[in-house]
Amino acid sequence: MQVHPLAHVDGTVSLGEGTRVWQYASITRGTVMGRDCSVSPFAMLDGSIYGDRVIVSGGVKAGAGFRVGNDVFLGPNVVLCNDCWPASSKDGYRDDLLRSGKTFAVVVEDGAVIGAGAVVLPGIRIGKGAVIAAGAVVERNVPDCMVYRRNGYASVKPADWQEKRMRFVR
Repeated sequence: MQVHPLAHVDGTVSLGEGTRVWQYASITRGTVMGRDCSVSPFAMLDGSIYGDRVIVSGGVKAGAGFRVGNDVFLGPNVVLCNDCWPASSKDGYRDDLLRSGKTFAVVVEDGAVIGAGAVVLPGIRIGKGAVIAAGAVVERNVPDCMVYRRNGYASVKPADWQEKRMRFVR
């Protein structure tokens, strides 16, 4: 485990062996991180559960009530939401349930990829190996091995996706 001296990790956090937390990241209030994870600068994690080999890119925001599986990639500035009607008043907001580890606002299954700037609304399950497009607002469940696009259309992840990873200016 490696925590940069300019990161904030409070005493309630559990970090797995080989996990690295980079400068200006903030991990608080009972967050559990598995083995060999990486938390990039400016990520803010507050009380959720993460599996092994999770990559949390810069600027990710995730409060309480999320379960993220193994081998998941959370792209830059991804936001996981846990409140359907956020307000300054906490009336009706059940932080105790979200922090219990038994109730989840969002579940991200093993091997899923969430692209830069995506927003995942509460009550969503993202299936194993699913891909969420950059900038998408995810407002419904995404089945295993599906690609969820910015327009809400879902399609099967192509078999040759690894060959299509890179795109260059012509």
